[in-house]
Amino acid sequence: MKFDACEHRIRNIAIRAAKEIRKARELPEERDVTVLFEWVAPILGIPVVKFNSRMVDHLPSPAEIKDDRGEFIIPNKPCPTPGCGKITFLGSICQSCEAAEGGKYKSGYTCDKRFGGCGLVDDKTDEWITQRFKRMNIDIPDGTKESLGIKTLTNDGLT
Repeated sequence: MKFDACEHRIRNIAIRAAKEIRKARELPEERDVTVLFEWVAPILGIPVVKFNSRMVDHLPSPAEIKDDRGEFIIPNKPCPTPGCGKITFLGSICQSCEAAEGGKYKSGYTCDKRFGGCGLVDDKTDEWITQRFKRMNIDIPDGTKESLGIKTLTNDGLT
């Protein structure tokens, strides 16, 4: 399924609206974004489309993460490798990968080989991706699954 920045933004706005509507109606706080979206979508007249992991378990291609003006919607910068000409994107660094240098680095800008890049990981830091996003004023909640109200369906039920 192709990433749709507009759909993503609509969902984010709907989730924020759900939180405010619940607060105004003095309803209990809900942290599960799926529950919030499915609760508010009919109120706002937004069709509820259920996704499964097969539909949304891929990283968006560079073409899928641009707005209507052709501007990237996630932090990026040109690859500094001479002759590469691709764009690097801010992301987490796998802690078992060579680029992490034994867990020293946690995030950086990657020129992804899957999209024809050279594989360079540049501007690495020991900050987690959420810390970098916060520093850039991009609001991404962090914490444990429990503190964020995220539950997991297991063979033993919802935990």
